[in-house]
Amino acid sequence: MIGRNIKRLRKQAGYSQDSLARLLGVTQGAVSQWEKDRTIPDTPFLIEMAKIFNVPLDEFRNETPFRDLDAINIRRAVLPVLGSITCGKQAEPDTNSGESIDLPEGVIADFALICKGDSMEPTFKDGDYVMIRQQPDVEQGQIAAVNIAGETTLKHVYHQPGGLLLIADNAKYPPIFAPFSEDEPIIIHGRAVGFTRVFD
Repeated sequence: MIGRNIKRLRKQAGYSQDSLARLLGVTQGAVSQWEKDRTIPDTPFLIEMAKIFNVPLDEFRNETPFRDLDAINIRRAVLPVLGSITCGKQAEPDTNSGESIDLPEGVIADFALICKGDSMEPTFKDGDYVMIRQQPDVEQGQIAAVNIAGETTLKHVYHQPGGLLLIADNAKYPPIFAPFSEDEPIIIHGRAVGFTRVFD
C-alpha cells in the first residue's frame, strides 16, 4: 500500500511524522492516516514527498504479485480475449476478438485483454495478455481495467474523496485523478489477476 511506502521512505529520510507534516503544510494526524492507509494523499502531496525524499514517484506504489505468473504452464481452461487495452492512452476493450488464451491453474478470471503501450511497465509489457476478473470495485492499490468517459485504461486504483486516483507503474506517466460524475460515470471492469507473456 502507499501508506507503508510513505512510512518506509519517511523513516529512511530521517523525518518524524510531525516534521514531514510541517513541510507539507498538513497535520501530523493526516500523515498518520496516510501511513495507516486510512486515507490516500492527493497527487500534489505525493509529488512533494517524492521531492522531499529525493525518490521517483513510483517509489510510493505497490509491489506487484504478477512477476512470475507468465512462467506457469499448467493449463486447465481457455479465456476469451476481448480486444486490447492501452497502457498509456485509453482505449475501450469491448470487442471480442475471437481469440482465446490458456488459463493457468489456480487463476480465476473472466476475460483477457492485450496490453498496448508502456505505462504499466515493468509489471505489464506491450503485447502481454492481462487476465481480468470481472468485479465492480477493487481494493486500494490493486490493478484494474477502468472505464473513464467511455475509454478504458489499466492502472493501480486508489479511492479518494470525489473520485479515483489512477497510477501507472512507469514513472514517466503522471497520476490521473478521475472525478466522479453523473454525466461521465467511472466503471471498473475488473481486477487484473495475472498475465501471459509471449516471448520471441
